[in-house]
Amino acid sequence: MIERKALLLLLAAAAFALVSVPSVLFNNAIRKYFNFVGHWSVANIKPTRTGALPPLRVHSERPVEPPQPELHFVKFSVKIAGAKEVKIAGDFNKWNPEALVLVKKDAKTWEALLPLPPGRYKYLCRIDGQDVLDPLNPDTELEAGRKVSVLTVK
Repeated sequence: MIERKALLLLLAAAAFALVSVPSVLFNNAIRKYFNFVGHWSVANIKPTRTGALPPLRVHSERPVEPPQPELHFVKFSVKIAGAKEVKIAGDFNKWNPEALVLVKKDAKTWEALLPLPPGRYKYLCRIDGQDVLDPLNPDTELEAGRKVSVLTVK
């Protein structure tokens, strides 16, 4: 069995080797680089012709940027006990329920935050694979022959 002192000396030697080998390689690379730069003669590089810069164009007006839509953060919240998965499908996500999956906050509450510009949006909740109206939103309308919830963002 190796004594503790010998083991510590062996570990110290290994650590020294791990530190010194990369530093020697780095030092050699730096020396080669600076030798190259030191022997480089700047006087040998001369322009073949003088060039004139083109005149600067001064724009009197900045280009008009299209206005950005105002966004409001809308919280979708559904309270339902015993649900395993809650999603929202609506005209704001092309009726794709996979685009907005709600997160479980407590035993009954599922929530998601979504940025939307002002307007009227139709949607349905998909709870465990079944499309249902939003239980917390009494506003409804007909969409393609079925009743859907309606959200107005002002």
